[in-house]
Amino acid sequence: ASHHSKPPLAATSTTMELLETKLQMDNLLDQFYRHNISKISSEIFKLNTMLDEILTLSTIVSNNIEVRKQPVEVERVITDIKYQYFSERKDDRVLNLKVTGTPRTIYADKNQLSKIFTNLVGNAFKYSTSNPLIKLQYQKTRLVIKVTDDGVGIPEKDIPYLFNSFFRGSNVDSIEGTGLGLSIVKDFVERNNGSILVESEENKGTTFTIIFKYPDEVPAPQ
Repeated sequence: ASHHSKPPLAATSTTMELLETKLQMDNLLDQFYRHNISKISSEIFKLNTMLDEILTLSTIVSNNIEVRKQPVEVERVITDIKYQYFSERKDDRVLNLKVTGTPRTIYADKNQLSKIFTNLVGNAFKYSTSNPLIKLQYQKTRLVIKVTDDGVGIPEKDIPYLFNSFFRGSNVDSIEGTGLGLSIVKDFVERNNGSILVESEENKGTTFTIIFKYPDEVPAPQ
């Protein structure tokens, strides 16, 4: 059902773009139309994201997911998602990136890494009002990645269940979400031989820490 819902969504999105273009060419794109077209586009994006998460979860559950590992420059992956998804926010917030140590490649699935960071950064924006921060700490034998925000935080009683499918924190009922993102994140991290943990305090913020050990030998990036 999720798979067959995507083509109609794509067609709807394309039609909205054509409608917006036509209204603009005819000098009819006033504030009323801008507001409502933007709202429809936003809802289409949310629904499309939800369907992507459901499809990804179904692939994981059926054990049909592929892991295509290659040498990856993590800083480049983060820079790409920063400009693709988080560079033109209406609230003018930005994703900050801090790098320490000497950069090294890790051996991982680039697309899965992108989904991991997109989800964690998206959550950091969603559940806070300031600029999220990613820290890349290139240590001697491992890369430590921290995604930090100072938002609503996670109640202590919820943390043990945070990576369960469809689980949502008890303090975020008013904020939209499926409860699938973090379960997918954890699965992808572990499929790429990493580990993830979370530290959080309600109303003070959250930090997700991901650790990837360097392999003994990694081929040079293509």
